[in-house]
Amino acid sequence: MFKKLMASFGVGAAKVNLVLDNEKCRVGELVKGKMVVLGGNVAQNIHTLDVDVVMKLNIRGKEISRVVETIRVAHDFRIEARDNREIPFEHLIPLHYPISKGSVSYSLVTKMDIAQAVDTGDADPLVVLPSRNMALVFDGLHALGFKEKIGSGKIEQYGQEFDYYPSGQFAEQLKELELKFFIDQNSLKLFLELEMAGGYMRSGQKHHTELTLSAELLASGSVQEVANNIKNFLEEELSQVSVHGPRIAPSYHQQQHSQHRPGLGGAFGGFMGGMVAGMLGGALLGELFGADEPEASGAEEADMGGDEEGFDFGLGDLGDFGGDDFF
Repeated sequence: MFKKLMASFGVGAAKVNLVLDNEKCRVGELVKGKMVVLGGNVAQNIHTLDVDVVMKLNIRGKEISRVVETIRVAHDFRIEARDNREIPFEHLIPLHYPISKGSVSYSLVTKMDIAQAVDTGDADPLVVLPSRNMALVFDGLHALGFKEKIGSGKIEQYGQEFDYYPSGQFAEQLKELELKFFIDQNSLKLFLELEMAGGYMRSGQKHHTELTLSAELLASGSVQEVANNIKNFLEEELSQVSVHGPRIAPSYHQQQHSQHRPGLGGAFGGFMGGMVAGMLGGALLGELFGADEPEASGAEEADMGGDEEGFDFGLGDLGDFGGDDFF
């Protein structure tokens, strides 16, 4: 009786430990391991055994943590005194998770709900790596002489943005390249914002465009082929800009204010790191971004749209991923 009483207060109660095969896992792949449940001084009934995926963000100097997903591992089982039970654990890292970078980090928090006793738990770090296709793009940019900027990987309202500056052949034409990833069926879209350098274009002007990398190209796994594809695309875009001028806003800018609100749901489900609205919650998202984004009039939107001929990429109602606000 005394042992049961003490176990109800957590003394000599069952404990749980999550043991991962590897604490680093790519987006779109499985993180695997096992749950080790150690019986205490008395037998106990376990209601639930869950793992919370906790995303931690540093937002303008303040640290915010949010449970972005809860994984049910087991429920309604009994652990005998001094027993040792292992339960397999695996979880697919969704494509919409921002990768661990800069202000973004993750942990797996294990929670064991014990009948008539103090709950017990465990916490383990998790590093979310770029998907293999994302890594191909990063390596391709590096092969072209692009260098990642300090602070790259920040979270904006609709996803994670990666910032590069050129040090090779594009150094005279570009100041900066900003990149977001979007999954489109089996292909990978790169939403690009190119900040122009001097010369025949006014320094500082920005050109918005997109590049689709086919499933066949990605399946090759060739960094050089990806780099050549990006190189040819940038050369063609810069040539077009020299004739027609830069497109200063995405072609879908006019959809911004109908989609630019909490509760976005599936419209942005394809963005890598793009489910920020769902992860953080609409109220917090609106507080972080809404106050800093003035409403544009219809005339202003039309003006920002630029010349539709030749520069409308037909992205429909995806919404604007731009802006200067970031975590």
